[in-house]
Amino acid sequence: MTFKNLFAAAALLLASGAMPSATAAAADLELKMQFASPDGTPWNAMDRRFAAQLEAITDGRAKVTFFPPNSVTPFKDWLQATGSGLLDIGFVWHPVLPGKFPQMELLALPGLSKNQTVASTVYWRLREKYPALGELFTEQDNVVELATFVAMGAHIHSKAPVATLADLKGKVFAAQDSAGVEVLEKLGASASVMLGPDAYLALQRGAVDGVLCAWGWVNNFKLNEVTTYHTLVNLNPGTYSTVMNKDAYDKLTDGEKKHLADLLPVYFFYNTTDGAAAAMGSIPPENILTLSADDQAALATTMRPMWDAWVEKANAKGMPGQEILDEAVRLLKLYDQN
Repeated sequence: MTFKNLFAAAALLLASGAMPSATAAAADLELKMQFASPDGTPWNAMDRRFAAQLEAITDGRAKVTFFPPNSVTPFKDWLQATGSGLLDIGFVWHPVLPGKFPQMELLALPGLSKNQTVASTVYWRLREKYPALGELFTEQDNVVELATFVAMGAHIHSKAPVATLADLKGKVFAAQDSAGVEVLEKLGASASVMLGPDAYLALQRGAVDGVLCAWGWVNNFKLNEVTTYHTLVNLNPGTYSTVMNKDAYDKLTDGEKKHLADLLPVYFFYNTTDGAAAAMGSIPPENILTLSADDQAALATTMRPMWDAWVEKANAKGMPGQEILDEAVRLLKLYDQN
């Protein structure tokens, strides 16, 4: 289905009132927002909290109406749907749009960051020094960036144990992004990018042996149901933005816009960390694996060319690639030791 046809079909459903999970009361500004995962997950709790704060900021002038996952638009089309007004607030998972966000590929480099909170803080600091890192959206996108963050690192979740790097050779994996695909292929596995629901089905049908993704995905997309073993590697975290349709944003007062900007750190600190705890809580300790020191060193060596490739890509975009990477490494180390 083309995006134009998808827009028409979804707009018809929206107009009919058949799809919302909660009916909006009469309000001056009705804002449409779609969940990323089923109700009851940490992501949804985060979105509901954000919506309540937004409604409070506008003193009830705005009302957020939620729709179930994929009912208005597929995950990959969320940016388009928000820019067009099909949704008013959207979630943009950067890896699903390869090539559009080269700035964010820096923070997704495998082995660069150990912690999503630290990595997000470093990204905000880097944006102040290198403004090009924050130039994510074009005028044609027709959205306003509300928040941009680094997500959890990815780990290997599989049916059979992956206790060594050699166990990956010849296996078939799903990955949450193209950086994960590159790592897996360098280690001798076959891999392709799959979103959470697609990875679940592929694992259920035996089409893949495992998935390289964050714990948040394991919890929100129930990947524990189709995997048994979990190898901690903490690679290539994804990145994402929450955006608002520009026409809807322009209906806010200057004061409301300022308060909305102030929500950025609060929005993040109530992020998806509970998802990791929930996902790991029911796993027997013997099913959570770590690589040997030798394998970890070999993995780091395998990943290094990806760092060099990002520097070249940044240079080609007119950014001082090596300088930015060096500053990212410096700041990450600083935050990690303090």
